[in-house]
Amino acid sequence: MAYADPMDAGAAGAAALMAVLNDAVRDFRAYGYEQYLAHRDFVRPRFEGLIPAATSPTVAVGVAYELRYDPPGVQPREAEMYLTLRLCDDAFVVAGDASFDDPQPDDFAGVTQRYLLELPEVRMTDLGECVAMIRRYTARMCAYTSFLDDVGVPRAS
Repeated sequence: MAYADPMDAGAAGAAALMAVLNDAVRDFRAYGYEQYLAHRDFVRPRFEGLIPAATSPTVAVGVAYELRYDPPGVQPREAEMYLTLRLCDDAFVVAGDASFDDPQPDDFAGVTQRYLLELPEVRMTDLGECVAMIRRYTARMCAYTSFLDDVGVPRAS
């Protein structure tokens, strides 16, 4: 019986990237659930790992909340926290942000996105550095435990 060749470097790198993204999803799920429990009467969470339409290969992992404390008839708003990884010009680009829909005064139409946390895009070519950056950004974002408080979401009674 012949055995398959051991994993080559590219496959091992892909496995490392998949593993760190899986860890990030797990961490955001735990973070998001804790935040949901603290604000459960006023938010509905969505835990996401997305591959959005983009000009370069992109993946986003994080949590979004539908804000449910506005008066009836008001357009539903969201607060969201995402880490993104893009491949661009043979480099990894990692970034993260936490934002929410901020309604404009009556004389303006629509809603604008307000950012409470913006982690800068970091560009690197080394996979090990990329994995470490994803871990650092995930930890930093999940440490932002006052996010929904800063958005103005009341705490559950």
